[in-house]
Amino acid sequence: MALQAFVPAREGRGLSASTLKIIACIFMVIDHIGVILLPDVELLRVIGRLSYPIFAYFLAEGCRYTRNKTKRFLLVLGLAVLCEGVVWIMTGEPDGGILVNFCLAILLIYEVQAFKRALAHGRLGRAFGFLVLFLLSVVTVYGFVEYVLYVDYGFWGVLIPVWASLPDYKEGEAPAFFAKLSGRWVKFACFTAGLLLLCISRGLFENIQSFSLLALPLLALYNGQPGRKGLKYGFYIFYPAHLVVLWVIAAILEWM
Repeated sequence: MALQAFVPAREGRGLSASTLKIIACIFMVIDHIGVILLPDVELLRVIGRLSYPIFAYFLAEGCRYTRNKTKRFLLVLGLAVLCEGVVWIMTGEPDGGILVNFCLAILLIYEVQAFKRALAHGRLGRAFGFLVLFLLSVVTVYGFVEYVLYVDYGFWGVLIPVWASLPDYKEGEAPAFFAKLSGRWVKFACFTAGLLLLCISRGLFENIQSFSLLALPLLALYNGQPGRKGLKYGFYIFYPAHLVVLWVIAAILEWM
């Protein structure tokens, strides 16, 4: 019975993508309340660790199902630039927030997808080129995160959505042997490996980041269904909106 808790739920049971994202938003707000309003209450930051794994998983899911890859990337990039600009104005220094992390992850996922498409169509030279591009991009991301602008969750955090996307399969866009790896339990296992690498890089059980592993039972309840429609762009808007609200509250409390 204990092992069943970590086996992804079947379709029709468990939690939908929109439900899990709402749960992640709640965790995120709690986390940012701890950052902005109550920095001495570590419990809030601990609870907040459950937010990123959920969003990272569904970033990979979104890249798998999106019909307009360019539009999706530009949307995240635009919000990242907006949020970074606001943070710079508020704090006087760049932040390297989660949306920057997501922009880097999306680019890497798109390169993996391009590699698979080339293999699916038998274009081995093109596939090799995309593989080299992907490896060079990984090295570039590492250098950027370590020496230019540290982003939330660091280098290993950027790779977590990429790990989750590795077994994804769409007919005509990946070699047929990927179909055998396309089950959610394989995706869940790849994602878990990536999350463990992040926790180990921070010192397993020596840093509050290890509490992010508690998000795995929630993700295991994902039933493969999108859930409520109309919330897609709401999640993107919610991120900068809730930060602005918290900063306004912090300014009012400081003024008082």
